[in-house]
Amino acid sequence: MVLAFVKPPATNTAQNGGSFPFLQFVKVSNRDYASSPNTVEVYLVSWEGCPNGATQSWPLYLALSHYGKVNATPIWSDPEPLPTPNGSVSAPMQVPGLLFQSFVPNGSVRFHFLYLIGRIFYNGSFSLPNGTVIPFSGDSILTFEQQELQKDVPSWVYDLIVKYELETPVGQYPNLADAGNPPHIATTLLITGPNGTWMIIGYDRNVNPAAPYFLAVSGYTPQELYGYVSKGALPNVTATSSPQGYAQLEATLYIQQEAQQILNVIREAE
Repeated sequence: MVLAFVKPPATNTAQNGGSFPFLQFVKVSNRDYASSPNTVEVYLVSWEGCPNGATQSWPLYLALSHYGKVNATPIWSDPEPLPTPNGSVSAPMQVPGLLFQSFVPNGSVRFHFLYLIGRIFYNGSFSLPNGTVIPFSGDSILTFEQQELQKDVPSWVYDLIVKYELETPVGQYPNLADAGNPPHIATTLLITGPNGTWMIIGYDRNVNPAAPYFLAVSGYTPQELYGYVSKGALPNVTATSSPQGYAQLEATLYIQQEAQQILNVIREAE
């Protein structure tokens, strides 16, 4: 049950001439969609078992910590195949991650999050965030998520996710949601403010193309990593010849560099 790691065609471009916002940040609009003047609003739309959401949660936590108090719960993602450093795909693995619970701002940045579903199971069922288990077939998860999305986020968030995940062909797929097995809405991060709107679907492949894999094989538990980031820090890892040590180094570098990337986008949006 993995979102296929497809490369969008070069002909797929965003509104302002940038690339398709899959696995990379792209400015998708010059409009400010924030609900209040002179504020930046950050929206995370994900699902609890998503390995991409888990991968993006650590740098997002660090970045948001500059703008308020973040509360989160450490979790493991659902086990899914992950892209490896050599370009292959791993056996199903779990990625340590965070579920966001609340955000109390200390300035002009606001953070909103929505988990559309809980987990996706191999027996043809999925759970809601409250734990209720529902059978699925075909596109029924996607249909359910669209209904939840339309109810729970502003229209601009819904419209951008529909545009880039449901209406744009990607590789051999009619849209990005259909690249998932089963079809589902992928984790999306949107940042909007006075200077425009940015979007990324999944994690940032430009920072590290195998970031979920390195987090999965690092040996870090979600609780251990949360103990670090909740204090605004990361483990002090130096270069090492051991495979796990190398994975830890790559994982912590990704978190640091992606946190800075998110901060850069927030500051550009201000």
